[in-house]
Amino acid sequence: MHKRDYLVKQFEEFAKVMAVLLGLKKDGKYDDLEELINTSVTKYTPTEINFVESLDDSVFINTLIEDKKLNDEQLKILADLLFEKAHYYAHHHHTIKASNCYQKTKCIYIFLKDHATMSYSLDMHYKLEILNKMSF
Repeated sequence: MHKRDYLVKQFEEFAKVMAVLLGLKKDGKYDDLEELINTSVTKYTPTEINFVESLDDSVFINTLIEDKKLNDEQLKILADLLFEKAHYYAHHHHTIKASNCYQKTKCIYIFLKDHATMSYSLDMHYKLEILNKMSF
């Protein structure tokens, strides 16, 4: 029961972070946006954004699950943050970095859809639909 309460609290806290991220993006405060993304990955997962971005796609999911021991909830959080990081890169015309983040986001969402114990959310569904329509 305590683990469930902790996870609920963590998701509620992360929802607030996502609201702040959206506000920063809306206000064009991209430096603050990038900083919040980077610190949030470290706060909510046992990894860092630069490490995740540097992983080869062929070992990406296995590294996150086996080496970093990310659970489904942490994978979802990481995917959401990678999605926002991709938007950050796209805004700054870093096409290759944006594509890398979009591809990793899609990989996580597909894994969660096919293997996760957590509920498949509408948010994840809509983001996956967007990613499926993109070419990267």
